[in-house]
Amino acid sequence: MKQKKMKLADRLMELGICQTEKEAVAFIMAGEIYVNGKPAKGGMMVKEEDAVNRKGVLPYASKGGFKMSGALDDFGIDVKGKVCIDAGACTGGFTDCLCQRGAEKVYAVDVGFGQLMGKLRQNPHVVNLEKTNISDEKLLHLDPKPQLGTVDVSYLSLRKAIPYFSAVLHGEGELVCLVKPLFEIDDADARRTGVINDEAYLPLLHDLIRDVNAMPGACVKDVTNSSVTGNAGTREFFLHVLLGKECGPVPMDRLDRAVQKAKDLEEYKK
Repeated sequence: MKQKKMKLADRLMELGICQTEKEAVAFIMAGEIYVNGKPAKGGMMVKEEDAVNRKGVLPYASKGGFKMSGALDDFGIDVKGKVCIDAGACTGGFTDCLCQRGAEKVYAVDVGFGQLMGKLRQNPHVVNLEKTNISDEKLLHLDPKPQLGTVDVSYLSLRKAIPYFSAVLHGEGELVCLVKPLFEIDDADARRTGVINDEAYLPLLHDLIRDVNAMPGACVKDVTNSSVTGNAGTREFFLHVLLGKECGPVPMDRLDRAVQKAKDLEEYKK
């Protein structure tokens, strides 16, 4: 099916980058707008999944958008038309990426208050559920029910978080889970210092995947490295978890490649 396109000016207003068509045209003509990393042209048509941003301004609400974009690409996940839940939304990097890729609805969940970026608060595709924990029972009754969950939870292992997400998705769907090694490693010194030896990543991922696969109705389909480092240059990863379906073991070379790419990654700088 041919992908529907829209005027760049309309897309800029939809994303909250510009408030009026006149302002959008002015930014485009001044060379301030970029589409997929290249300067936009007057009268340009764009698709929903095209990355549109203003020069010098992040295309997403936070660098988390880059992380999620890389993971969706690596896993080959198309979120267009899907109902999603983003827990640990914070300013909304993951939420923003999902919206820009055509998600029908995103429940942005966070225990904090007032953190979600203004343009996402105003986005009709976003439901702002602040002051809400992923374990909150009200999430079990969301309508429509989420089909995909993105997971970025702090101070909580995925071993504890995934069962909550499975309940919210009623045991069916898929998860894209950010692995923050400091919350998964069983090493008191590493947690205290924030430093993890390179040799620890592979066994950490192996043990985490084993434990997720042991959960009822859950299995890890794939693993990749985060395309952007975490705070202080920490290496992070993503798991693609299926709920209510079976999948074979993740090939060891996928683990090896993810770890090596993470080690080779330069620290993210704005």
